[in-house]
Amino acid sequence: MKSLPKNSGFKMPESYLDNFSEKLNNTIAQEQSAIPKKEGFTVPDNYFDSIHQNIQTKLNQKTEPKVIKLSSFKKRLYATSSIAAVVAILIAAVVFNNSSTPISFQDIAASDIESYFDENDIDFPTYDLAQIISIDDINVSDVTESEINEDEIMNYLESNNGIDIQGIYLDEDEK
Repeated sequence: MKSLPKNSGFKMPESYLDNFSEKLNNTIAQEQSAIPKKEGFTVPDNYFDSIHQNIQTKLNQKTEPKVIKLSSFKKRLYATSSIAAVVAILIAAVVFNNSSTPISFQDIAASDIESYFDENDIDFPTYDLAQIISIDDINVSDVTESEINEDEIMNYLESNNGIDIQGIYLDEDEK
């Protein structure tokens, strides 16, 4: 560890503290002259002689305290009691619900499922629909009895496959 230097680097003039006490007394005298000789607060004459009696008379006076109605207390009471009632009903519904059989997909009627698909615009892949609908429920007559117009077939082939239907019917002579 380095040794501490003996010289701190600060120097004081030689006659610096010679007149220190005189300078201090002069400064104090100047500050005391700035302080006012009279206090800013005044007390009436004989004020403290009768103060005890004045306090006793004020304490002995019977005044009715103001009653503040707590109308918000009733509102809070109603709100907390209604919340407690809802919580109690929910707990009772969970505790006393003894249905041991879970609801399965077979419990839902097929007509309900069909109406759900009809009313909602749901895009299911064919594979998913094939898993939902069993083969026993599908009748062959549902598919074969529908009438398809030839014009509809031609329009479908032209729009989806890009086949020129008129070119198919041309004879070799007309080419």
